[in-house]
This record gives sequence, C-alpha cells and structure tokens, in this order.
Amino acid sequence: MTADRADYIAGLRALADLLEQHDELPLPSHGASQPLDWWIWEHEVEDAKAVMATIVRLLPGAKSKVVGESGASSWFTVEAKLHGLRINVNARRNTVCRRVVKGVREVTKEVADPEALAAVPTVTVTETVEDVEWVCEPLLAPVEASS
Repeated sequence: MTADRADYIAGLRALADLLEQHDELPLPSHGASQPLDWWIWEHEVEDAKAVMATIVRLLPGAKSKVVGESGASSWFTVEAKLHGLRINVNARRNTVCRRVVKGVREVTKEVADPEALAAVPTVTVTETVEDVEWVCEPLLAPVEASS
C-alpha cells in the first residue's frame, strides 16, 4: 500500500469518527445529498474499463447505469450506495463502452441563413457592470467581540 493511499484511508476514517462523535456537524454534501464521484481517468490507470468493472463488482447492493452527454464530453456512470453513502463511479464513455452504429438516417432541420445573418447590422450598446473583489476574511482568525 502506498503512503498516499494509507493517508487517504486514514482521512476517511478520521472523518467518520468526527461525524460519529459530533452530531452538530452536518453531513458533507458529497455522499449524502450529492453522490460522491469516483472518476476513473484513462491517463491515471492502464485499463479504465477493467478498473471500473472491479469497483462496480466490489460495491454491494443494487446499481444503475447512466449515460450522459455534455457538449464534447460523454460519460458512463454506475450509481451505487453504501448504506447512506451515495457513490457514482464515472468514466469517459469511450473508454468503457463500445460504439456500435445501428443504422443511418437523413435528418432535415431549419437553420439560420448564414448569408442573411452576415448582412444583419450590429449596434453598440452601453451597459453598467460591477467591478467586484471577493475579500474572504481568514476563517480561523479570532472573532472580534461586538460592542
């Protein structure tokens, strides 16, 4: 076991101890209200599909599959639960799935005429925008007594 792995596991145990000992602490959102994302990155592992299969096989209980797409990114997710801990095991879809063309079809759609768009004049507008700076006071600084 590597030192980084041992430190990570110790951190999880320490977090569990804190949550068990302090009811006043809210649950971390990742894992409770939001799933804890476990990403399998192809540049970090030799075989993303095999790693994902091992994780999913070892996670007990019911699981569900989700295929997602966002712009150029496509992913494959297996949703699981360890008691009250929600876990999503994720990988880029092209690293764990096989693309199969089932057929082809023609699609007709309406698009804006590029020549007409090029002929539309532009206008200059003036608007008021805020220039802001975020000042985050140190969280561990002593609290000043109010008068």
